[in-house]
Amino acid sequence: MAEFKDIASRAIEVAQKQGADAVYASVARSQDVEAQWRKSKVDTLSSAGQSSLVLRLFVDGKYGVYTTSDLRDESVDAFIGKGIAMTRLLERDPARGLADPSRYTGRAELDLEQYDEAVAALRPDDLVQKCRQFEDVALARKDISPIDTTISFGATVNESFSATSNGFYGSRKTTLAMSMCEYVVGNGEKKISEYGYSQAKHASDMEPFEVQAADAARYIALKTDQKKIASGRRTLILDRRCAGQFVGRFIIPAFGNALVNRQSYFEGKIGQTVASKLFDLHDSPHLVRGMRSRLYDGEGMATQPRAIFDHGVLTQYYLDNYSARKLGLDATTGEQTNLVLTPGARGLDEMIRDVQDGVYVISFLGGNQDTVRGDFSYGIVGVAIEHGELTTHVSEMNVTGNFMDVMHRLNEVGNDPRTDASSRIPSLRIDDVSFSGT
Repeated sequence: MAEFKDIASRAIEVAQKQGADAVYASVARSQDVEAQWRKSKVDTLSSAGQSSLVLRLFVDGKYGVYTTSDLRDESVDAFIGKGIAMTRLLERDPARGLADPSRYTGRAELDLEQYDEAVAALRPDDLVQKCRQFEDVALARKDISPIDTTISFGATVNESFSATSNGFYGSRKTTLAMSMCEYVVGNGEKKISEYGYSQAKHASDMEPFEVQAADAARYIALKTDQKKIASGRRTLILDRRCAGQFVGRFIIPAFGNALVNRQSYFEGKIGQTVASKLFDLHDSPHLVRGMRSRLYDGEGMATQPRAIFDHGVLTQYYLDNYSARKLGLDATTGEQTNLVLTPGARGLDEMIRDVQDGVYVISFLGGNQDTVRGDFSYGIVGVAIEHGELTTHVSEMNVTGNFMDVMHRLNEVGNDPRTDASSRIPSLRIDDVSFSGT
């Protein structure tokens, strides 16, 4: 990391000598290895690495962002000179600037356990061996007869050092291991595919291959023999795998870009109830081994846990320094970390058993959203629920509504969030939702 610190510090010094008023510099290196295994042999095997320098330059009230992978001193000097010249051609924007140095202080003194030597040590041959073992587990299942099975295993190592000309500096070193099992069943044009996966910062936290294969088999069973059902208003049960997507789409207008552009249904709603009291959503940057845990954000500001929605009440926006200045508000952070929705008491099966007429949705198939009015329409894959039982496998259906209406009808939060996801959102029950055939 000392090498990265030297490059970043030197880049800041050179940029200021060449006319920059303020500078943010970040030097990073990533290394990725991945293996895919299909039909008892290697399908693809890759190993790639990359180093880069990112500069944010503030020159005469103007702002530009530039990236290079050539980190030699003479190349960096030329890169900086071109960046400053290009920035001078841009329009002035007084809202642009580094964070106030006071926001760099108070960084939590925690070990977030983002780096694992066991993951960093994985090499292509190791991944091939893991894929071979995973395939043995996947093909041993008796509840599925796939026509094709693909196994993948990968590992990523990231290192970075960042600094600013007004006093911030910080370093990160992270790992991530990922594995997946994908089954394909059917024939001709009626082929269906599904997957089970696991990811973790530490190799010891990966879910067993048996669990991942079981997930893939379960989801693929829920997609066979799909049919249309009548349009109508029903109870919506969102599986945990897509509940995070739904919540993520709901909160998009809480980010600074939407607010600055007057494209947010949350504009002016701080302190107001905008969802069910069960919607208790927190941004938690300090989860040990969390997927997006961090001690500082992309502007160097010290992170802190935040209640974004307090039992349905919107309490904070995601505001970087630029959007905060444009809006005349205090910056919070422009980056989402680990989203955690306070879980309920019951599991998915119990939630389904209480539903008389509903649809259990396991995935979305595209769609659209109006971030001003709140209207949405998403294609779905799911299963009809009748008198507490899963029945017809549903296809060619859309779920439609208005977020500002629908989220008030959130009636139950499950107890089953994935801990290996950046959005720890459990299964959700929302009553009286409109479903329509396509």
